[in-house]
Amino acid sequence: MTTGKPPTSHDVARLAGVSQSTVSLVFRGAARGRVAPGTQQAVLDAARRLGFRPNADARRLRVGGPRMVLIAIPDIVNPFFARVFTGARGTAREAGFQVVLSVQRDLASVAADVAGQRVDAVLACSLDDGGRPLDDSVPAVVLDAEPPQGMGAVRFDIAPALTEVVDHLYRLGHRDILHLRADVDTSTFRERAAAVDAACAARGMRRARAAAAVDRDAARDTARAALRRERAAGRAVTAVVCDDDILAVGAYKAAQAEGLAVPGDLSVTGVDNVDLAQALTPELTTVDLPGETLGALGMRRLLAAVDGADQAAEVVRLPARLLIRGSTAPPPSRSSG
Repeated sequence: MTTGKPPTSHDVARLAGVSQSTVSLVFRGAARGRVAPGTQQAVLDAARRLGFRPNADARRLRVGGPRMVLIAIPDIVNPFFARVFTGARGTAREAGFQVVLSVQRDLASVAADVAGQRVDAVLACSLDDGGRPLDDSVPAVVLDAEPPQGMGAVRFDIAPALTEVVDHLYRLGHRDILHLRADVDTSTFRERAAAVDAACAARGMRRARAAAAVDRDAARDTARAALRRERAAGRAVTAVVCDDDILAVGAYKAAQAEGLAVPGDLSVTGVDNVDLAQALTPELTTVDLPGETLGALGMRRLLAAVDGADQAAEVVRLPARLLIRGSTAPPPSRSSG
């Protein structure tokens, strides 16, 4: 018979057949090397069956110290992730939380950092898909990625914006484009590829593809090789659609190396709208993804989950918009038609 009272760690310990101190170790992330994996799983299973969620404030009163949020990003140098981190950190600090930065490539790798910290919640941005990094006792929200089941997310509505990119190029007269893809296997980049493919197919445009690491020099070399390959096959690519602004910088450099002018000979587009996009000459036509807004909104939803709100499991989409600048123009007359 239920009492109507929320389950306690004592209830979890009794159902799992362990001591309360063992339950505490598991939910503090301090069980590694001290509690057998099978026992940890028994505790998590019991907590799940009972609907037990440890209260972060009470946990802090027992172990001391401020409330803590771990923010995980895949690259500390990329300016887009710097914007996301800035937005998330500011929101967390306003709410009285301290922030720990974790630089990881996938969700599973975040687990080790969580285990080594007294963390109340996790915000993970643009990490490789697959696997939940921690048990249900630690609220988590992912940004710009497909969330594991039961985890919330804030994502950009990128497909309509990339469709608009292709439409813009089509209206200018481009019919042969190169999609310079990010060589990163995450749902956001798969979504970008699908959007470009579908938009090109709908308009009867020919689309070549090449994949590069999100690195200026790698993008330059990949784009240059692709342009040469297309030219050798008798095909004249007149525009390059890039998965992000750093790849677009590489496309600019590839054009320069091949003696092509941007946009007179080759139009270039990007995604992100980092400061670099307006530092280029000509300024880059790109899709604006407001990173600080993404980080701040994701953090607000995460902190609401820490306080017991159910909204963290929802997936929220932020709009993305095309910014037309000087890097796109009609193709050379010899390639129009």
